[in-house]
Amino acid sequence: MTAKNAERLWEELRQRDPEAKRAWIERLARDGTPESIDLLLSALEQDSWFLRDSATRALASMGEDVVEPLIEYLTSGLWYTRAAAATALGAIGLPIAAEPLTELLRDANRTVRDAARDALLQLARQELAAHAVATSFASLSERGQRFALDGLADRDPDVAEGIARLMADPARRAAAEAAAGSHHLSRAVNDTPDDLDWEAVTGKRHEPRA
Repeated sequence: MTAKNAERLWEELRQRDPEAKRAWIERLARDGTPESIDLLLSALEQDSWFLRDSATRALASMGEDVVEPLIEYLTSGLWYTRAAAATALGAIGLPIAAEPLTELLRDANRTVRDAARDALLQLARQELAAHAVATSFASLSERGQRFALDGLADRDPDVAEGIARLMADPARRAAAEAAAGSHHLSRAVNDTPDDLDWEAVTGKRHEPRA
């Protein structure tokens, strides 16, 4: 389906009642073809909250097959698309999402930052993913670590304490510092020039990729 046809589909669905919209989204999720996945992902870019929410839930139910494209959508120019992608990644709960979600904590949009915190909390509640969250947080500066941990503590102090204990592991810290020295995470999208200063919060300097 071309982008034009996809947009025509969403435009038609906007005129339908909620049950019809939900039925279409569920049908796409059951189908599970690459084209269906692309349509569900494109729904995250629609201005209809109901369509985005339904698509987010559907994508979350599809698991590993949609994780990589969802990570790519974290850099969308639309704040609500970034937030929806973060929510889906949190529901899926795979460790690979920990690093890009940590990067999203510096997003200019508060709703996006909150979605990233909620998603990281979901990851942190799972044993394997918790280790990935701890490693990602440990690669931040001391100030950045406090910023990231505070976001968890506001939601679940026990989970935040558990992540802090994992971060205190000397071997994990050494590995995180080595990783931080060898590469830089790509920039998340910022909506305005006067956004949250990532370098000031985390102590990381972001170099443009060649």
